Amino acid sequence: MINLICLIISLLVVLFMEYRLIKKKDKGLLFKEFFALFICLNIHIFGLILQLIFVNTNIPPIYFDYIAYFGVFFTPVFFFFISHTFKHSNVCINRIKILLLFPLIWIIVLWTNDLHHLFFQQYSTNIQEVIYGPFFYIYSAYSYLLIFLAMVNLIVASMRKSGFFSIQTCLMVLGGLVPIVVNIFGTLKIISMTIYITPILFIVTSICYYLAIFKFKALNITPVAFKTVINTMSDAYVVISDDGTIAEMNKTFENKFKEAFDISKDDNLFKLIENTKTISLKKLKENIDKTRKTGKIVTDEYHFVTKGFDRYFEVDIHPISATSNSKEYVGTLLLFKDITQHKEDIKQIEEKQDIIVKQGQLVSIGELAGGVAHDINTPISAIKTGILMLDQMGCAKTDEEKEILERMDNCATKIINIVNSMRNQIRNLGSDNNVKFKISDVINDIKYITFHELKKNNAEIVIDIKDDLEVNGDPTKLGQVLTNLVVNAAQAYAGKAGGKVELVVEKAPKSMALIKVIDYAGGIDEEIAPYIFKNILTTKGTIGTGLGLYLAYSVIKGNFNGDITFDSEKGEGTTFYISIPRA
Repeated sequence: MINLICLIISLLVVLFMEYRLIKKKDKGLLFKEFFALFICLNIHIFGLILQLIFVNTNIPPIYFDYIAYFGVFFTPVFFFFISHTFKHSNVCINRIKILLLFPLIWIIVLWTNDLHHLFFQQYSTNIQEVIYGPFFYIYSAYSYLLIFLAMVNLIVASMRKSGFFSIQTCLMVLGGLVPIVVNIFGTLKIISMTIYITPILFIVTSICYYLAIFKFKALNITPVAFKTVINTMSDAYVVISDDGTIAEMNKTFENKFKEAFDISKDDNLFKLIENTKTISLKKLKENIDKTRKTGKIVTDEYHFVTKGFDRYFEVDIHPISATSNSKEYVGTLLLFKDITQHKEDIKQIEEKQDIIVKQGQLVSIGELAGGVAHDINTPISAIKTGILMLDQMGCAKTDEEKEILERMDNCATKIINIVNSMRNQIRNLGSDNNVKFKISDVINDIKYITFHELKKNNAEIVIDIKDDLEVNGDPTKLGQVLTNLVVNAAQAYAGKAGGKVELVVEKAPKSMALIKVIDYAGGIDEEIAPYIFKNILTTKGTIGTGLGLYLAYSVIKGNFNGDITFDSEKGEGTTFYISIPRA
């Protein structure tokens, strides 16, 4: 009765361990091998329980051992598989799968024992009364050898990874010695024991190994001295096994990436990245593979982007080997240096430098335009004076002559207006006249300034001032920018009836004012879009100067410390966004 109770309790313990394994998030090779080991123990215990239940029946007890020994034969093999995987960090076990052939041979010999008695010459549930056949000793030698090699592998790997005096190593030693010592003493009949003690001993071993590997982190592949060093580092680090399982990480890593990942030990870094799409997993794996092959540190820059998380990291990828002079790969150390602020500083410097260059260009253009305007206006003024004198001369003129003089005068006036318009558009670009003003004041003027251009292109302007906001800067320059955007929008309709230009002012996050200029005139060509703010270009042929948007970008960036962007969809329309800090 006591044996039956012990076996039932043992069965429940094994089932609980299987449940714990099933609950694990990451089911790598080690998890699968442990699960197979517990299945073998289940079969072993279940066979013995049946034997005790039917002890007073006519069924020979050895028939239940036929079931139990199915688990017994495979148990040493899976112990060895576990030790091999643990020692070599999840290296494939294909080359040692041949070991599964031997338990099949033992099963055939046992199940045909009544014919040859090679396994048992005399069977009894009391080991003291058993007379073993020659094949039993072959099986026993094979099994003890596998268990001994497994114990050596586990202890050596644990000492290498966790240290000689660690809890992990002690559990490995204890788990290996318990079944070997007791079974050897029982087989040699030094101590009296029944067959029911064997599965209980293996359960003790399995629990010891399970605790060492999963509970006390013997899977941790960072050597003790190395772990001590990296624990003092301020940069984030994480140590992963070959399949991406997180073996160790510091608090800095948890704090840096808590908004990107829901991180805990035993998670898989590869799966976290694959699920969140923060970076290119293919690129990371290629770099890890490169550092494994070369044994050298690989450094690369990664931009981690996900919902609510946007940071740049310089990542050093270090291969970890078993010893300093060994090429045996046991894992990878990833060191993360946050360079987000550095990238932002560089970006701001480049933007300011770009603005300075553009302002310098505009000053040069302004000086050139002033000189060109003077040089052109002087002879044109002389021409206009000559035309006036010809018109006022007393001699009679035909209608055709009067028409020619009038046309010449209009052309000269048009040339002067064009030159003055260009000079006025780019004058004072290098100076600042910063005051606090309401955007609505500027927009109200634009309604009248652009009236003629809107009417000419059969368009109307719709103004929507949702928030009457104040900003700091030069109101004249903002007026020039908005006037240009409204005129461009009107001209985009090319005289088609029903054109509409919307001008919207509203609050934006981070204390910004947002001005939107919206049209529905068909959008901007994709070939031109990338160069709108970067180059002096025009799509209006000889009608346009190409300065409008080029100047708008420089004015908003340089004078208002703001930003100007746009969205355009071909066949639909275009929206320009001007974002300026509120006063």
